[in-house]
Amino acid sequence: WEECAVELARSQGASTETFQFLLRFNVANRLDALGVGKWKSEVENLISECPDNRNAREGWTRLLYSNLTSCEQLKEATWLLELAVWKTKIDESTSLHGQDGEERNQCRINCGVQQI
Repeated sequence: WEECAVELARSQGASTETFQFLLRFNVANRLDALGVGKWKSEVENLISECPDNRNAREGWTRLLYSNLTSCEQLKEATWLLELAVWKTKIDESTSLHGQDGEERNQCRINCGVQQI
C-alpha cells in the first residue's frame, strides 16, 4: 500500500482531499494498532497538512510513512522493554520465593512498566 500511495502522490490526477482520504483509509489499521493517542494524532495532523503542491507530495508521503513506521518501532521496543522488566522481576521473585503462578502475575502488575 505504501508504494501505491507514493505512486498516487506522483500522479497528477488526485485532488488534495481525495489523496488525504485515501491515505487515511490506507493507514487506518496501522493507526488503530498503535493504540497511542498522541502518535495517532501526530499522524492524523500530518495527513491534514498534505501539501497542495502535487510535486511535493511524493517526499511528503514518504515522510508520513517513515513517521508511522517509527511509531510502530517505538511501540514494539516498549513491549520488549516491558517484557524484559517483567522477566527480571520474575527472576528476582523466583529466587526469593520459589515458583508460584500468582506470584508471577503480581510481578507483572508490580514491575514498574507504567513508567515506561
